[in-house]
Amino acid sequence: MDLLTPDRILTLAGFLGLLVLAWAAIRLNRAPLAARLKGARRMEVAEVLPLGNDARAILMRADGQSILIVTGRKGGTAMLPLAAAPEAME
Repeated sequence: MDLLTPDRILTLAGFLGLLVLAWAAIRLNRAPLAARLKGARRMEVAEVLPLGNDARAILMRADGQSILIVTGRKGGTAMLPLAAAPEAME
C-alpha cells in the first residue's frame, strides 16, 4: 500500500496550486475587496458599556440614527431610538 502514488501527488499539487492562486488574487485585489466589504454597511456599533454582571448598554448607529440598546443576560432587551444631538453653537 503506497501512500504517495502519482495520482495523489498530482491531486495535492493541484490543490496547493489553487490555494496559491487564490492567495495571490486576494493579495493583488486587497484594496478593492476591503472597500467593497466596508462600504456597504448600514449599521455599526459605536460603543458598548457594561452596566454590571448581567447587563450592558450598546450604542448603535443605523442609517444615520443613534439607537441605545440595553440588554441583560437573564431579562429582556430595551431599545430606544435617540434624537439627533443638537449642533454646538459658536
